Amino acid sequence: MHVPTPEDFRALTDWGLVERPFAAIDDYSAERERRRTENDRHQRRRREQEDNASAEFVADSQAYYRSMDRPIDRTKWSYLKRRKAWFQPPVGWNRFAAPGTSRVLDLGCGDGDQTQRVADFVAGQWLSAGYDGFPLEIVGVDLSESRVENARRHTRSPHEKITLRFETGDAVAGLDYGADFFDHTLAMGLFEVLGDDPLEAVLDELARLTAQGVYVRDILDASPGLTPRPDLSARLADRGFDTVERHRLFEEPFVATGTRDPLDVWPMNVHQVLFAAATDPPGPEDRY
Repeated sequence: MHVPTPEDFRALTDWGLVERPFAAIDDYSAERERRRTENDRHQRRRREQEDNASAEFVADSQAYYRSMDRPIDRTKWSYLKRRKAWFQPPVGWNRFAAPGTSRVLDLGCGDGDQTQRVADFVAGQWLSAGYDGFPLEIVGVDLSESRVENARRHTRSPHEKITLRFETGDAVAGLDYGADFFDHTLAMGLFEVLGDDPLEAVLDELARLTAQGVYVRDILDASPGLTPRPDLSARLADRGFDTVERHRLFEEPFVATGTRDPLDVWPMNVHQVLFAAATDPPGPEDRY
């Protein structure tokens, strides 16, 4: 990935996400999912993704991320923040901005670019409503110290009442927080990199930590080291979280040929996005 230019950023602006943050949901259809196999560029990038998959990542994603040393400059970080916004629409995020929310967890936060989007979304909701907001802490946790440092270096709080904090942690082993400590938890691209046993452990920990709701974005196309989990809604329901909204969407805007991504970052993979709400959320008296 080369350093993005102003023209590259303008190309992403043309995707219209400022005006239509849920555009990817409307862009998807089962017919288009079938037709993407006729896109030569998509097929080429899929082959490259499979051929270039790191053997270390495929063998043990947890060890791979722990040992990762990958600083990122702010220009690339900003581009990827906007690029990922297409396939991580803010489904259910209005709940993060509602009174009564005090803590949000971004589990597997990576470089913090999407954590920044959550903070920006909440601040924007408050501004639109003419609301001064309330103290809100957004905590990003990741296995990789390198990526946590990227997040600390590049993120900025968009509002005086929003605190962004990042730390290393392993959800498989368990995080050092009490039950229902967080109102909401996000898991973006986390479950897809886990084997079956680690996945079950992380789902258990997520359910233990979360009082109100869960946002998930996860891949539905199999690739080396990436495992689709189309049954995530059922797994969450087993842990007391019922899916209230779920969508399939592409990793980028659909086109019959080529790509609208000027940096050609990823194939036109299919993902699922869902928001699940606690069926029996604890009251404040049980948490504080």
